[in-house]
Amino acid sequence: MSLSALSDSWPETVRKEIEGHALANAQVAVPTKLLEQGLKQGRITISWQSARSWIQPALPPMASPLDETLLELPLKIVAPAFLARQQRNKGKRVSIDAAIPDLFFGFPTPEPTAPSVTATPLDTNFYAWGENAGETPAEPDGKSGPSPGTKFVAKYAAPNEVISRAAGLEGVVGALIALPDGLMVASQLPKDLNADTLAAFLPQIFGKVSQCARELRMGELNNLNFTVGNVPWKIFRVNAIFFAAFGKAGKPLPTAQLAALAAELDHKQK
Repeated sequence: MSLSALSDSWPETVRKEIEGHALANAQVAVPTKLLEQGLKQGRITISWQSARSWIQPALPPMASPLDETLLELPLKIVAPAFLARQQRNKGKRVSIDAAIPDLFFGFPTPEPTAPSVTATPLDTNFYAWGENAGETPAEPDGKSGPSPGTKFVAKYAAPNEVISRAAGLEGVVGALIALPDGLMVASQLPKDLNADTLAAFLPQIFGKVSQCARELRMGELNNLNFTVGNVPWKIFRVNAIFFAAFGKAGKPLPTAQLAALAAELDHKQK
């Protein structure tokens, strides 16, 4: 990976040393085992001495007063590179190891669930979270309680499972889950779409609209609907992650089922 990309948020002292030694265009060969372990933990921290030892072509032996400085590798840079390397090695499409999102969010391995009864859910346009996450807002007619197909379950699910179930819903063409820094966690998308690019923009789209809502004193944004080229999109923010799905042109999304899946990602629910 490019040293300039990895060092973008590193301390100024380290970046000045990089510039002083004309290393901005150097490549860094980070050990894959370190990346795999770090991705499972959600954080990768190395020393400047280690980073210099991985630069290619190799630097001449030298010491630096900054050798013990701890540096964090940006996940949005290293994760796609790691997955691309794994894909080239295996020669086939690679999905993120279930252990990685489990440790990102504290999710346990999902247990087998009993077959669900198919029902035609009422449409819903909300997913609530926060202090009262898990409580279902009242129905328009004044009756309280969850509508069919939108019961927010107490048991939460792993991202890969949620994405698989979302992509299997009628009317859903693609779905993905991303972290706030734009790192793609799990996805099922058509081949002509780049999952990493979409994941990078999800937090930005949601963040800009959320900022406008706050400035207008409209309250906190909890989900977002929009249409692009007659294709409907839905984005949920669930604590610190983003869950998005899109459908077919001119066709509605199954928002009730998607809201229920978003609720299953909320591991803070009791």
